[in-house]
Amino acid sequence: MYKSHRVSAIITCAGRGVRFGSNKLLVRINGVTVLEKTVREFIHPAVDEVVVTIAAENREEYEHILIKKAGLPVTLVDGGEERFISAMLGLEATTGSMIMVHDGVRPFVNGELITRALDAGVEHGAAMLGTPTVVQLKLVDDAEFITGSLDRSHSWLGQTPQVFQRELLQKAYAGAIADRYARISDDADLVAEYTGHKVKIVRGEDYNIKITTRTDLLIADQIMAQADLA
Repeated sequence: MYKSHRVSAIITCAGRGVRFGSNKLLVRINGVTVLEKTVREFIHPAVDEVVVTIAAENREEYEHILIKKAGLPVTLVDGGEERFISAMLGLEATTGSMIMVHDGVRPFVNGELITRALDAGVEHGAAMLGTPTVVQLKLVDDAEFITGSLDRSHSWLGQTPQVFQRELLQKAYAGAIADRYARISDDADLVAEYTGHKVKIVRGEDYNIKITTRTDLLIADQIMAQADLA
């Protein structure tokens, strides 16, 4: 329980690593898989239950890593083709009034970030972590010609965890299903679009990276090295 709310965490691990070229959840960081490192962080006093969405073909291996070997108290749920479908299936397996959704390939989340996101979610009903962008983001058309730029003073890079009141997330997923939603986005976008509820963004940390490419592994090694020095 956290501030009178039962908290459920959904860790999305159903991706197949197409851009990465292999299953990045099985890459080891400091001897531990990305999968285990990420999920282990949510075994946290404020989190009452953890649901991990997976690709069905990985069930046996992930069960071995997370449950049989690591002994983590988690539930594995088969996901879907789209990320939000996986998260929706994960939601159906939860019982919390506050729902956290986190990318399985963000292994450097920690208790401080979890609490920071939860505080904002409880206060505002919908919240996410992010960092102000330090680069110029260009808008382009389908032919890859520039059509404009985003105002850097109002542009943030989204992170997870994202936290929502259960009812908001349920309504957002139902609307996306009915609308055959196919754009690349996150749960915060879905909640804003299909419920009209504003999503609060709170400061995350630069080290809370998402491992998407092999270059990200080099950055991960540097983060680990700095952590070892701390």
